[in-house]
Amino acid sequence: MKTTALIIAIIGCIALGIFGVEQSKKLQAQSEELMATKQQVAALEAELKEKSEAIENARSVEAKSRILQKTLSESTTAAVAESKKSEKLQASLEEAKTNNPMHTMASMLKDPGMRDLVKNQQKMTLGPIIDQQYGDLFKQLNLTPEQSATFKDLILKKTLAGTDVGLSMMDGSLDASQRAELAKQVKAQSEEMETEMKQFLGDNNYQAYQSYEKTVPDRMNISQFNQQFAGTATALTSEQQNQMVQAMSDARNNFTWTSSLNKQDAAASGDIAGMLTEDNIAKFTAEREQFDQQFLNKAQQILTPEQYASYQKFQQQQRDLQLMSFKMARQLFSK
Repeated sequence: MKTTALIIAIIGCIALGIFGVEQSKKLQAQSEELMATKQQVAALEAELKEKSEAIENARSVEAKSRILQKTLSESTTAAVAESKKSEKLQASLEEAKTNNPMHTMASMLKDPGMRDLVKNQQKMTLGPIIDQQYGDLFKQLNLTPEQSATFKDLILKKTLAGTDVGLSMMDGSLDASQRAELAKQVKAQSEEMETEMKQFLGDNNYQAYQSYEKTVPDRMNISQFNQQFAGTATALTSEQQNQMVQAMSDARNNFTWTSSLNKQDAAASGDIAGMLTEDNIAKFTAEREQFDQQFLNKAQQILTPEQYASYQKFQQQQRDLQLMSFKMARQLFSK
């Protein structure tokens, strides 16, 4: 949850990926159909030429006339029809090549109904995640079930605070000043929710929440890994999970991140496209690989050899997914 804008950029990655795959399939099918059509036109032209030569050799003028009339009628009609079909396919193919499926998705998100759908999907997805990731905090703060439900609602509202604004930032027609203004709105909404949380928890519990909040990304990482191997010998024990979370948090605090993509206020200016440059993404990816390798050295002391090998593969998968998300977000926010 580093920045709301980045979270919004990654919203519906699966949907966007499916959309892009379908566009590619459509493009491939159209290309194949166009090629087949061109071959048919070429075959008709060859047939017309062949029959024309046969006409030249015909002994009878009357037979020549009949052959010519029939050939021209059949071949011309077919050739014209296939030619029009070819032109139509060519135009459709060119349009498919130039259209950016990410921009098409951004246009769809201008629709209020589509935005409501995205927000509702977020609520359904985030509810169980909050229960899982903040359950230990609720116990740590000794919250009653009613208090836990109220605080969970505040966390959900904070997470969703910038959704509307974030979706608006996908509009490619916005200029730099408009995006900056939207980014200010996200920050203001987030700060407002933080104030509500502090008032609800009190000073001491709020400080405990802030400390716990910093470990949430690491808790989510370890939880996702453990869920893949639930019920198997590779699954982590409760003690191992706690040790891994603590080790990852310590490693993160001691690692020097220089990439702007890892800064807390990375999207404060609203210039998402300017932030997601090839150089910035490459720099972040290189630092992420370096951090992961350093953490693996610590993880090796906690995990069994089998668990270590599985977690190493999991790390690579996570890096690949993050890189894909950045690239998709860059394409989505590009002008």
